Amino acid sequence: TAEMLALGLGLPRDAIREKMKYGPHLLAPTGSDMSQFADKVGTSIAGYHFDLNVLTIHGRARYPGLFVWTRTGKRIPVVVPEGYLLIQSGIQLEHLTGGEILRG
Repeated sequence: TAEMLALGLGLPRDAIREKMKYGPHLLAPTGSDMSQFADKVGTSIAGYHFDLNVLTIHGRARYPGLFVWTRTGKRIPVVVPEGYLLIQSGIQLEHLTGGEILRG
Protein backbone atom coordinates (compact mmCIF):
# COMPACT_ATOMS: atom_id res chain seq x y z
CA THR A 1 0.00 0.00 0.00
CA ALA A 2 2.82 2.41 0.85
CA GLU A 3 4.47 1.66 -2.50
CA MET A 4 1.24 2.33 -4.44
CA LEU A 5 0.82 5.57 -2.53
CA ALA A 6 4.37 6.67 -3.35
CA LEU A 7 3.86 5.95 -7.05
CA GLY A 8 0.56 7.84 -6.99
CA LEU A 9 2.38 10.85 -5.55
CA GLY A 10 5.03 10.64 -8.29
CA LEU A 11 7.72 9.46 -5.87
CA PRO A 12 10.08 6.50 -6.14
CA ARG A 13 8.33 3.23 -5.22
CA ASP A 14 10.16 2.86 -1.89
CA ALA A 15 10.02 6.53 -0.77
CA ILE A 16 7.31 6.10 1.88
CA ARG A 17 8.15 2.51 2.79
CA GLU A 18 11.74 3.52 3.60
CA LYS A 19 10.50 6.32 5.86
CA MET A 20 8.41 3.74 7.72
CA LYS A 21 11.31 1.33 8.16
CA TYR A 22 12.12 0.80 11.86
CA GLY A 23 9.36 3.24 12.80
CA PRO A 24 7.10 2.93 15.84
CA HIS A 25 4.16 1.31 14.09
CA LEU A 26 1.05 0.19 15.88
CA LEU A 27 -0.86 -2.93 15.08
CA ALA A 28 -4.10 -2.44 16.91
CA PRO A 29 -6.71 -4.96 15.91
CA THR A 30 -9.92 -3.54 17.29
CA GLY A 31 -12.05 -6.59 16.61
CA SER A 32 -14.19 -6.62 19.71
CA ASP A 33 -16.75 -9.08 20.95
CA MET A 34 -19.72 -6.72 20.90
CA SER A 35 -21.96 -9.33 22.55
CA GLN A 36 -20.43 -8.36 25.89
CA PHE A 37 -21.97 -4.90 25.43
CA ALA A 38 -25.40 -6.11 24.29
CA ASP A 39 -27.20 -4.64 27.32
CA LYS A 40 -25.21 -1.41 27.36
CA VAL A 41 -26.71 0.83 24.68
CA GLY A 42 -24.42 3.68 23.70
CA THR A 43 -21.16 2.01 24.73
CA SER A 44 -18.20 3.39 22.81
CA ILE A 45 -15.08 1.33 22.10
CA ALA A 46 -13.18 4.26 20.58
CA GLY A 47 -14.20 7.89 20.39
CA TYR A 48 -13.41 10.60 17.85
CA HIS A 49 -9.69 10.63 17.09
CA PHE A 50 -7.10 10.97 14.34
CA ASP A 51 -4.97 7.95 13.65
CA LEU A 52 -1.32 8.37 14.51
CA ASN A 53 0.45 6.20 11.93
CA VAL A 54 1.02 6.66 8.21
CA LEU A 55 -1.96 4.55 7.16
CA THR A 56 -4.79 2.71 8.86
CA ILE A 57 -6.50 -0.12 7.04
CA HIS A 58 -9.99 -1.28 7.98
CA GLY A 59 -11.51 -4.50 6.74
CA ARG A 60 -15.16 -5.45 6.68
CA ALA A 61 -16.70 -5.45 10.17
CA ARG A 62 -19.25 -7.85 11.58
CA TYR A 63 -20.81 -5.10 13.69
CA PRO A 64 -21.84 -1.51 12.92
CA GLY A 65 -20.13 1.36 14.63
CA LEU A 66 -17.34 2.65 12.37
CA PHE A 67 -17.86 6.32 11.52
CA VAL A 68 -15.91 8.97 9.66
CA TRP A 69 -16.27 12.70 10.06
CA THR A 70 -16.18 15.14 7.16
CA ARG A 71 -14.09 18.31 7.34
CA THR A 72 -17.33 20.14 8.23
CA GLY A 73 -17.92 17.83 11.22
CA LYS A 74 -20.67 15.66 9.75
CA ARG A 75 -20.60 12.09 11.09
CA ILE A 76 -21.12 9.37 8.45
CA PRO A 77 -21.42 5.62 9.13
CA VAL A 78 -18.99 3.46 7.16
CA VAL A 79 -19.73 0.05 5.70
CA VAL A 80 -16.78 -1.60 4.00
CA PRO A 81 -18.10 -3.82 1.19
CA GLU A 82 -17.03 -7.45 1.08
CA GLY A 83 -13.70 -7.82 -0.70
CA TYR A 84 -12.69 -4.18 -0.09
CA LEU A 85 -10.54 -2.30 2.42
CA LEU A 86 -10.88 1.23 3.75
CA ILE A 87 -7.51 2.98 3.79
CA GLN A 88 -7.29 6.01 6.04
CA SER A 89 -4.46 8.54 6.17
CA GLY A 90 -2.82 9.18 9.52
CA ILE A 91 -1.00 12.08 11.12
CA GLN A 92 2.41 10.78 10.00
CA LEU A 93 1.29 10.79 6.35
CA GLU A 94 0.10 14.37 6.68
CA HIS A 95 3.55 15.32 7.98
CA LEU A 96 5.40 13.28 5.32
CA THR A 97 3.46 14.97 2.50
CA GLY A 98 3.67 18.47 3.97
CA GLY A 99 -0.13 18.57 4.26
CA GLU A 100 -0.86 17.51 0.67
CA ILE A 101 -2.70 14.51 2.14
CA LEU A 102 -4.57 15.43 5.30
CA ARG A 103 -5.08 13.10 8.24
CA GLY A 104 -8.44 11.41 8.47
